[in-house]
Amino acid sequence: MADLKTNLIEIENNQTVCTECSIRRLALFHGVPEDELSWTQTFRSCQYTVAARKEIYRESLASEFMFTVYHGWFAIFKTLGNGKRQILRIALPGDMLGFQADLEAPMTHSAASLTDAVLCAFPRREMPELLRKNLSVSKRLTELNARDMNICQNRLLTIGQQSAIERIAFFCSELFFRIKAIYSEQQSDDVFFPLSQEDIGDATGLTKIHVNRTLKSMREQGLMEISSKCLKIHDIDALCNLGNFDPATVQTYRLY
Repeated sequence: MADLKTNLIEIENNQTVCTECSIRRLALFHGVPEDELSWTQTFRSCQYTVAARKEIYRESLASEFMFTVYHGWFAIFKTLGNGKRQILRIALPGDMLGFQADLEAPMTHSAASLTDAVLCAFPRREMPELLRKNLSVSKRLTELNARDMNICQNRLLTIGQQSAIERIAFFCSELFFRIKAIYSEQQSDDVFFPLSQEDIGDATGLTKIHVNRTLKSMREQGLMEISSKCLKIHDIDALCNLGNFDPATVQTYRLY
């Protein structure tokens, strides 16, 4: 079995410092006073680059690090006994990867990059000390974890109770508004969207063929289309209504 750590390439020069981090408002150290950032940064091991479509940790195996996504997209997923994959959520810049109740136990899920990415790594063995000594970080981690649980609960609801076109409408609407909030782009009707049809199927519980047919129907109905790694929304109100998605839920996360 390949060593997953070989997928992580350490950035040797010009690593981002926390005081100059462009995504800190989205991430774990949001809310930490400026004069404490030099202390919290001592808990960060380093920054790594990761090529697209690489695993950074795997279910049932130990992982040395937790990560903050500095740049790029990741799929958080579980693998069934028959080899099928269920994507639990899509991680975007600022999101935390690898947190679980028992930090010393093997991972309960897997994570893989969807794009070329940059990660900030935090040794798992040192996280309890950081959380004990800094209430701002503990509070923020609780908020991030609650937000991720909310995302997973909403995704479970759509998979269990909605049709194929409604599932995809919800999934794309949620990502569209999350991306808009992260990059503060409110006017454009298109966003970068690196997910394949197989990724969409694994996130919505649909086969690749079913996803293909549904996307074609959505394009013909003038709702949205995906091409060349771009999601273009033609009628956002209709898409949200179809997927029963309320854009205000992104604001209720209060983390974007």
